[in-house]
Formats: sequence, structure tokens, C-alpha cells
Amino acid sequence: MIQLIQNLAKCDEKFFSGWILAHARIVLDGKAVFYSNKLLSAAERRAVFSVTGTDENNITRQSLKVLLLLPKATTGKISSKAEIKGSLLDMQKFSVRQINEYIALSGDKNIIHQRVRPIVPGLMMVLYLYDFFRSQSDWNIRFLNPVYADDEVFFYRQDNGVNAYVNNKLVLTIKFKTGQVN
Repeated sequence: MIQLIQNLAKCDEKFFSGWILAHARIVLDGKAVFYSNKLLSAAERRAVFSVTGTDENNITRQSLKVLLLLPKATTGKISSKAEIKGSLLDMQKFSVRQINEYIALSGDKNIIHQRVRPIVPGLMMVLYLYDFFRSQSDWNIRFLNPVYADDEVFFYRQDNGVNAYVNNKLVLTIKFKTGQVN
């Protein structure tokens, strides 16, 4: 998964710096050796990127498609409280140090991850959850609200996915297409 993320970071960072990740779809169906990054569409406040990983026979084995949005204003406020569903999987705080290590590994140089109180990269949280759900091959992810460094993020397991909450407010949802969560 990290190779997909690294290739996504090769997008035009000057143009998309300050944009936020709103949606991602990840498909992992084997080992890839070649990666390509493509801007599928771009508008004033919206862009869609795709990263494809192929094997030696040029068969697509991995893909990452993301929707980036340019927010009108960054308030730092999370929407109202949500009913927590599922069973507690884990709690994690992402420190500034961890964010900086992820930036060095991934190449994600977006300025929103480099502020005094940076926004946690969405794909950093996904990569963290990958350790729990390696057997899942199709991830549909929605990023609903920003998570900031040192926020306590509670991850709850559901039948076919994961929800993440900060202060009882939903910030991230993941639905797995194939099978049940282990």
C-alpha cells in the first residue's frame, strides 16, 4: 500500500497543496512492480487522481483513486456528535513526530500536514489500519472531518468496515467490499 501512497505524492504538489482528502478507494489484488499516476479530472476546487500498480505482465494488481477538495475555509471544527457503532478496535494518537516520519516515508508534502498543529494525513490513518486488515482487498474510505495531531482517534470495527471518531464525532469511515472484517 505504501507504494501507492508514494506515487500519489508525486502529483503536482504546488497546485494541490492545501487541498484535503475527501474520498479514497484502494484495491489490493497482488504484488505490483510498476506504478503510474494520473490526474483524471480537475476543477477549481475538486480533483481526482488515480495511481495504478501493475505486475510484470502489465496486469493491474493495485489501485488508489482519490478525491481531493480545496476547502473554502478551514475552521478546524468537527460536525456534531454521532452515534458510535461497532466494537472498539483501537485508540491511537498521531503525534507531530509520527506525522513527520510519515511525510518522509510517503513524500506527502501538503502544507496542511506541516502546520503548528498539523492535520493527520488521511492515508496515514489508513496505513495504520492496514496492519489490522491486511486480508481486505477493497477499501472504500470517506474522510468526513480533519483529525489533528494528538487528537485521540477511536477506531470501531463493524460487520464490513471501520468507523473512526474524535470526541464522539465521526471523522472517517471505511467499508470493505469483500467479506467480513476479521
